[in-house]
Amino acid sequence: MKKGKIGYGSAVDWLRGGEMTWRRAYPGRFDQVKVVRDFAVYLFTGSGYEDKVSYIVSELATNAIRHTRSGEPGGWFGVDLAYADLAYLAVTDQGGRTVPTVRPEPTEGQMRDHGHGLRGVQNMAVALGIHGNPAFGHTVWADLSLTHNQATDQGIAQVLAS
Repeated sequence: MKKGKIGYGSAVDWLRGGEMTWRRAYPGRFDQVKVVRDFAVYLFTGSGYEDKVSYIVSELATNAIRHTRSGEPGGWFGVDLAYADLAYLAVTDQGGRTVPTVRPEPTEGQMRDHGHGLRGVQNMAVALGIHGNPAFGHTVWADLSLTHNQATDQGIAQVLAS
């Protein structure tokens, strides 16, 4: 509570009173995508951004399992979540043969059944980034503004690689 203020107002005011962070590791199995999604949505309940958090966390976790050693027997992936005005949603994998990339929009007549997920994350986020390497693992992260609707600002998202 801020000095000189009496009461919190709403639950959202209280939640936004400071950054809260969580970190968890999950077995690298597809049944864990629902588990991590439910956990993230629960933590962001009342923010008004539950659907975006659900999509972003699900997409990042699914990619970790599908495209890296995290999805192999005994594999795991980690999730970092920070609830603040600029929320941080990240998934760390165990690396693999490729580097996560945002694929370009399909041209007319070109259909893809998959490969659109990170572009969807990019469209929702203020920033999307990757750090790490195929040998040791990657962390793919998205910053999501909880105070501003990015959907109204086409092209605001930046893809960052570090």
